[in-house]
Amino acid sequence: MSAGSAAAGAPLAGRFAPDTLPYRAGHIGLVELGDGPTVGYLHGMLGNPGAHAVLESLAVAGYRVVAPSLPGFTGSSEPEGLRNLHDWVVAASEIVDLAGLVGAPLVASSVGAMLALELAAVRPEAFGSMMLISPFGLWDDDDPVADPFGTTLSVQRAMLTEDTAASTAFFDDPADLPADMVVEHGVHRYLTRTAAAQLIWPLPEWGLADRLHRVTNPVTLVHGAKDRIIPASYLGRWADALPNVVGTHLLDDAGHQADFDQPGQVAEIAAAAFA
Repeated sequence: MSAGSAAAGAPLAGRFAPDTLPYRAGHIGLVELGDGPTVGYLHGMLGNPGAHAVLESLAVAGYRVVAPSLPGFTGSSEPEGLRNLHDWVVAASEIVDLAGLVGAPLVASSVGAMLALELAAVRPEAFGSMMLISPFGLWDDDDPVADPFGTTLSVQRAMLTEDTAASTAFFDDPADLPADMVVEHGVHRYLTRTAAAQLIWPLPEWGLADRLHRVTNPVTLVHGAKDRIIPASYLGRWADALPNVVGTHLLDDAGHQADFDQPGQVAEIAAAAFA
């Protein structure tokens, strides 16, 4: 599937995404693990910092996991021509085709879960069953979603995972990273944060609620009980809004990216949902 090694031309990018696929004028990063039925993974705000724990857990559960990085996120080229949400949805559709994920079950988190829902609303055949972790896309004035960008990097880190060690692969420089790549690592973090902000800032509400009736795929919902960005009460809101919810799971000791905090639990839920 891969068209080349990211490590050959961009050593640090290769740590994040061992393979790449050509995409428009640039490339997208790709992580692929395991053998068995194919499952797609569409990342959240932390991107795909290499073969991280939830991908490994899904592979151990018996799946071939294919995890593309969206434009601008870890391992991918900076986004070009992505001016609005519609452009991002078109890009997601193209990437699903490129990665060979059409019709496969999908695990999607955070901003990736929002994009997956937007795409499923207009192209339901893009995915099979969907497992969505703390999606953005709904808004309640009485229980608002927090802004993860109007703060410091350290505070944002605490908002994304309950255990800050769970996001080490993204936020911390590897111990063996050569000095000349430390700055590059910081640039990758900055670009990933910028790409995420394009999707959900200043308000992560683009009218998705009016399109959810079109999402007919079976959906399993997962939410971290200690999510500091999207309140846990949104688990019920999503369950009420989507027409084909087959399961809901509130995970203790998990923050916004429960896939990083509790990768084993997430993989177990996915295996049950996709069986």
